[in-house]
Amino acid sequence: MSQAVRSIRARRLGFERERGAVAVEAEEGLCFVRVPLETAEGHEAAALGVLRPLAERGLCIRFLRIFPGCLSFLAAGEDLPAARAALVDAGVPVEASVGCAVVTVFAPNMRSIPGLMARMGEALYARAIDVYQTADSHSSVSCVVAAEQLADAIDAVRGEFGLTEEGP
Repeated sequence: MSQAVRSIRARRLGFERERGAVAVEAEEGLCFVRVPLETAEGHEAAALGVLRPLAERGLCIRFLRIFPGCLSFLAAGEDLPAARAALVDAGVPVEASVGCAVVTVFAPNMRSIPGLMARMGEALYARAIDVYQTADSHSSVSCVVAAEQLADAIDAVRGEFGLTEEGP
């Protein structure tokens, strides 16, 4: 017996109108890795020389940033020894900060809300929380911080955006 496919008429839902920060999420157990690149010119080729050995060892990275003169990314803490070995074997110098975390603020439709990253940065700065790197997507802003400062970072961000553990 075949089942009939039924067309469902779309209706406008409230999520499209939701604005502002709605949640904070945190992730621990990360390492912030910085790799100096030998040359600012042709840094793309140097960056590929860093990324290929990591891929060949099956290592996943996030928050990748490639700039003239350096490359940085996040890796899981347990992957740092393998990442370091892969890069050292490839002749690439590595600087790593262990014990890092990411604090993320979710804000639907944030493209129409100016200043979210500024507010988050100011809240962290006011508490003397060092930010290693930032990132954003269509619905969130994130900062990499030291894991030892994570609880204070979460508290600062929740306070700035009026969020509780359960939400707004």
